[in-house]
Amino acid sequence: MAIYKYIFSLLLIVTSFVTLAQDEDLYVQDKPKDTLHFYGFKIGVNVWRFADFQFKPERFSYEASFDFNISHKYFGVIEGGHSEINLDKENFNYTLNGNFLKLGMDYNMLKKQPTDFLGAGLRFAWAGFKHSADEVFINDDHWGNYSTSIDEKNYNMYWLEVSMGIKGEIFKNIYLGWAAIAKVRVSGGKDALFQPYDIPGFGNGKNSINLGINYYIYYQIPFNRK
Repeated sequence: MAIYKYIFSLLLIVTSFVTLAQDEDLYVQDKPKDTLHFYGFKIGVNVWRFADFQFKPERFSYEASFDFNISHKYFGVIEGGHSEINLDKENFNYTLNGNFLKLGMDYNMLKKQPTDFLGAGLRFAWAGFKHSADEVFINDDHWGNYSTSIDEKNYNMYWLEVSMGIKGEIFKNIYLGWAAIAKVRVSGGKDALFQPYDIPGFGNGKNSINLGINYYIYYQIPFNRK
């Protein structure tokens, strides 16, 4: 299944670059105007969340994104979603349920095609979730074999995200985008006895830093578009 994952990633990346490469000169020397103006917003879904189910069938999640175009240079961003884990192993059953929210800003480096995007982003993110485990089977040489359960517990976690990505218009008002992301834990989400398996929006609960790639499809609300 891994080969399909990389083929899918490569096709989306190539499609995005072809869209943005309509003119060889993507940059101009003239400085853009400093005045700020609102040019509408996009609504998007992270399609990789649905494809990820093929590789991690124990996880179901979805994520939506809103970006607000300010002078084609700065984009305010709100992202959020939901995640569930149901993991059945020989020696335990594990469940997790939670939500996440991200607030931040994207900076567009394109000058000649300002309605498209090539640039960097910064997010501050939060996740609230709960998890538990039952039928935990423990094999101990001294006490013998026994089973137990771990009661449900609530967590909050905060992290920062730095991203580099691209968005290109493939049809009128329809955009395809992807971003490479580094996620750095700030606080919360840890338990010395029972570490979360997969933190909503963040990933592996054991790591302080997680890397990832997101793929989005956006619809541009045709408001004040020139």
